[in-house]
Formats: sequence, C-alpha cells, structure tokens
Amino acid sequence: MEKGIDQDLLAKFKAVAQGPEADLLRELLNVLYYRQRKYDREPLSEEDWAAIRKGKEAIKRGEFVTLEELEKDLGL
Repeated sequence: MEKGIDQDLLAKFKAVAQGPEADLLRELLNVLYYRQRKYDREPLSEEDWAAIRKGKEAIKRGEFVTLEELEKDLGL
C-alpha cells in the first residue's frame, strides 16, 4: 500500500522553504536523503549538528574561502 503525503508536514515544509531558513532546510533534506545510501547509515550526532551550526554561523559572518581563492593560494 502506497503512503500519501502528510499534508501538515508538507505545509510546514513549504512554509520553512519560503523563509529565511530555506538553505538550512535544503541542506538538512540533502543529508537525510543521501543518508539512505548504503555507505552512510549512521545518524548525525549532536557533535555533528553543532559543527554544522558553527560552520553556518561562520559563513554568515563571511568567514570562508571561495574555491577560486583556494586554487589561487595553492597555485592551481
């Protein structure tokens, strides 16, 4: 028997997807989606989530290096 889409969940997803946390929702969805692969079935720990939050905060503060900058620094 095929499950239908939970309308309440879908409504919440759409609301968040249209708000300021849309990028975070997209990343979380990608983590959950790709976790289904046989090579990554271990759930994320609280330490993992803390590292993700810390990284997102650093990006918001502009603390990152672009791929082009890294390649230039490495002489590639």
